[in-house]
Amino acid sequence: MYIMKHLKMSHWAMRAEAMEDACLSFSLIIPLMENAPTHTNSSSYAAFISYRHLPRDAEVACEVQRAIEEYRLPRLVARANAPAETTSNTACAFPEADAYAEIAHKEAILHTENASIGTTTHNKDTFNAQEHEVRRPTKLGKCFRDEDELAASHSLPDSIREALAASRTLIVICSPETQESSWVRREIEMFEQIHGRERIICVLAAGSPEESIPPILKTRMVPDANGVLREMPAEPLAADLRPEAKTKRKAELLRIIAAVAGCSYDDLRQRERARQCRRMALASAAAALTIAAVGVFAFQFHQTSEAALIAESKSLAAQALDQYDRGEHLQAIETALAALPSSADNPNRPIVPEAQAALEEVLALNPDPDRHWVSLFCIDAKGSIVDIAYSFEGGWLAVLDDTGALSIYDIYTSQPITTESPTLFAVDEDTVPQSDWFIEAISPSHLLLANRTEGGGVSCLLPLTGKEAWNSSRTYALAAAPLDDSSDFAILAYGMHSLGAAFVNCTKGSLEKGLVETPVEQFPQFTNFEAFSAQKNPSTAYYALDTSLVIFDLEEMTCEQRNVSDAMIHSIQAGREIVVFTAADCIGDDINTNQVPFTVRALDTSTDSEEPLWTFNDTYSVTVGTQSGTLLPFNGIPQVRCILHKKESMVAITAGKKLLVFNLKTGELLFSHEFNASIVEVSLCFDSDDSCEFAVALGDGTLDIVNPLMEITLNTDYSATQIPYHIDSASFDIYDTGNPVAFVHPTNRSNRLLCYLFNPYYGEDDIEEFSLEELLAYARSALRYS
Repeated sequence: MYIMKHLKMSHWAMRAEAMEDACLSFSLIIPLMENAPTHTNSSSYAAFISYRHLPRDAEVACEVQRAIEEYRLPRLVARANAPAETTSNTACAFPEADAYAEIAHKEAILHTENASIGTTTHNKDTFNAQEHEVRRPTKLGKCFRDEDELAASHSLPDSIREALAASRTLIVICSPETQESSWVRREIEMFEQIHGRERIICVLAAGSPEESIPPILKTRMVPDANGVLREMPAEPLAADLRPEAKTKRKAELLRIIAAVAGCSYDDLRQRERARQCRRMALASAAAALTIAAVGVFAFQFHQTSEAALIAESKSLAAQALDQYDRGEHLQAIETALAALPSSADNPNRPIVPEAQAALEEVLALNPDPDRHWVSLFCIDAKGSIVDIAYSFEGGWLAVLDDTGALSIYDIYTSQPITTESPTLFAVDEDTVPQSDWFIEAISPSHLLLANRTEGGGVSCLLPLTGKEAWNSSRTYALAAAPLDDSSDFAILAYGMHSLGAAFVNCTKGSLEKGLVETPVEQFPQFTNFEAFSAQKNPSTAYYALDTSLVIFDLEEMTCEQRNVSDAMIHSIQAGREIVVFTAADCIGDDINTNQVPFTVRALDTSTDSEEPLWTFNDTYSVTVGTQSGTLLPFNGIPQVRCILHKKESMVAITAGKKLLVFNLKTGELLFSHEFNASIVEVSLCFDSDDSCEFAVALGDGTLDIVNPLMEITLNTDYSATQIPYHIDSASFDIYDTGNPVAFVHPTNRSNRLLCYLFNPYYGEDDIEEFSLEELLAYARSALRYS
């Protein structure tokens, strides 16, 4: 019971800390709200345009202002917080709607005063209709754009502060010189304090996003699983006005208008196109006055329609390539198909070469020499992903999210097999899913579900059917690990005042090796459930308990606890009676986060000696790193990644940006390399007698293959691919083709799981030509197979 109480108290402590931070933020905002001037509806702005007063930026600002102020929204477009179509007493979400209502009311009064004395009842009814029927304004409203350079001052002028408070959105014109403007930064800070981050739009006028978008918009403070606020990357809503092509600029301006109006860009684009079609239809009808005019206008209509379809196909092709870059493989195929005719013999739209090339690329029919990792699929869960488990041999992939939903997919096609909400993962006010729940593939046909909290319990499912094989409500599992070439798995559990380990039969749920326990006075302050390892021969399990190593001998039914470290143990792995662990203290005011000491140590568990076989000491960085001005997520706690039993057994270690490979028995450093970003995951993917290669995932979105025995692989980056995400966690395995496959969890898309296959191009394959009919057949087959 003490352990349960401790867990609940730690949960409440984290929540209290988060509430304290929220109250502090709120207390900072209240004075601003109290001192902010009162604005009437008539003085509100659709947008405040912030820019550096340079000719190029000013020109783009004027272009954006004209587009917003002159644009009329199509009828029935779905707008966020849109005011009612007909109302006289209901408050509108957009302030200018009240102004329109007031004007309509005044016009109705003037109409009544100018009417003759013999006004009929019909006129009175008309007046009432005018009073009550107030249409939502089709125009977005005025924009505020300061045309004068602001004087040197430490605070914003009152006119600017009032305009920011009265503006619904903030548009920041971004160029390489924007970051030099302190006024732009202050306008962003004030708007964010008043209205929040979600209503800020970045418009790229020149330069790359890394050098043009202000740093304040690239990051946000996000609580981690322990409730500690960390500075994490953010992706601001942005539009690109760098291209000179008219079609592209119109599309980007429409994207800005949709953001200001609070409506879906796709919805607005479709309704804009429908409005254009209606106008074209009216023009065609008017052209029917004479036979000659009908012919002329029909020809013009055909030309205009064909040009519009060509432009649309090019836009869809670009969208398909963007989806493919983001890992949305199947969506990219569907979008590319929409850009092409349904048949080459009976085309319903022009054949655009850009669209045909896009479909060929997203189908990966010809290898791309610059893309060594190709997207297989992406999965979007209902909530933030808590844990994944999979088996290529079993053909399934399991995804658990923080809503308690467990979804099973076909691992080769990404098609859903079943979705359930197990009672084991019920959500209540004390639940912290990221630390309370876990799932583990314990065999190709068995999936273990476990809840570490007071409710506790474990359950074993048959993933392909969703049926429960067995459950144990009395088992409070902390961690589980499958055993190689065995139908058993190892489990770490806790009792009232003890920790225990056992081997369990995955088919029956019965104990194969009896439970061995060790007493603990209290539950460890810092629990690291990943620091659990087991091996079948000899039957032994290991767990890192703070700075101690707990050894469970399941043959002799004994347990011992050795104090083997001066720092917190973070990772542990066993290999043939040699245990390797990493340790570091990452908490404390006196810790220099750029130079955190860590230790790698090997122990011979076959003897009673407490002296280590060898020890290696070094430092690593735990700060958020940057690359090309972009913040990278926090990763890199020292971890033992794998043990290789070759002629000379080796062990691979990662710490921050460093990859280290040691001789397992002597501790000789065989290889070391420091990457440009924190290492998220390293896994052995190719192994032979004289070579070994590792798959590597870095926090900046880099996927790579490195060979510690071949330095050239690190110098040429022949296999590196940059995906458009920061990576929070990743795992590697071997696909049925024999190539590595990566499962990636992005930092900025917590509900998304991506799958990439290593498929390098070595320049030996001939480029194959495909006809349109062949491409269409390949695409439809891929969608049917999925």
